[in-house]
Amino acid sequence: MGKIVALGEVVSDIYRDESKFDIEMPFTARPGGAPANVTVAAARLESEAAFIGAVGEDLFGDFILRALRAEGVDTSAVRRCEPPTRTSLAFVEIADGGDRSFTFYRSDPAADELLSPEDVTREVLLGASFVNFGSIPLIKEPSRSAVHRAADLAQELGIPLAFDVNFREHLWQSAGAAREVVDPLLDRSRVIKLSDDELPPMLGTDDTEEAAKMLLDRGAALVLISLGPDGAFYATREFSGEVPAFEVECVDATGAGDAFLAATLTQLSGGAWDEETVREAVRWGTGAGAIACMGYGAMGPLPTKKELERFIDGG
Repeated sequence: MGKIVALGEVVSDIYRDESKFDIEMPFTARPGGAPANVTVAAARLESEAAFIGAVGEDLFGDFILRALRAEGVDTSAVRRCEPPTRTSLAFVEIADGGDRSFTFYRSDPAADELLSPEDVTREVLLGASFVNFGSIPLIKEPSRSAVHRAADLAQELGIPLAFDVNFREHLWQSAGAAREVVDPLLDRSRVIKLSDDELPPMLGTDDTEEAAKMLLDRGAALVLISLGPDGAFYATREFSGEVPAFEVECVDATGAGDAFLAATLTQLSGGAWDEETVREAVRWGTGAGAIACMGYGAMGPLPTKKELERFIDGG
């Protein structure tokens, strides 16, 4: 099933629990962060997986590393940052239908922002089928240069880049500032994933086919656009299509897009990208994303390969 290497942010997602006492507000910590979620999803689907990132030398950093290692993710390229730098926390509020809002608590700088080019080595990328990243580490230095270092090494090694844009407007000065930083990586990426609500701020259109053509004309080989409850759209220069969503009761959509991407990439690792293969890979992705919506947290509900096979087969 290949090897997926992902780099970038990792956080501890904090969920509020119920309490019968007015003077208490209990919480449950769950590991998260899009690239870290991708590695765990890939590992559960029996792919090799490695994560490149940074956490604090603190309680939550210990927790995240323990969780990743328990899933079989290679964490040898994770940097530990000394206090007062801390692992970032994201407080998660769940709305009806599983939609979420996040409130971030971060030191300045946060641990994940200190990921540096020196943390990205040729050794951890060797043998990878894909190198995955998103836009959040592009917000600041030195993590921005770490992403470019990974892109340079991937190009030298012939490893395709898989860019999940994951645009979070509130973290940027403006959408225009984000586009200026994101654009050079769009031009270097072989697989590009966006959600349909990211098309207007990133590409200036809300038309999926137009957006895909724009990215394919810039050099992408495969464009994936997640459509939420409507499934997913895919396009190459030769073909395009849509895969419908699996109908499930969504309680928490956190990590669903990461599950979608990981399952799609694992199916595309090492094989030909003909239309049948790509469509089936996207079908696996939509299935994994649906399962991820059925439980709380980004990593906990992620399916194993056998669970995903049974789900897709209707069993």
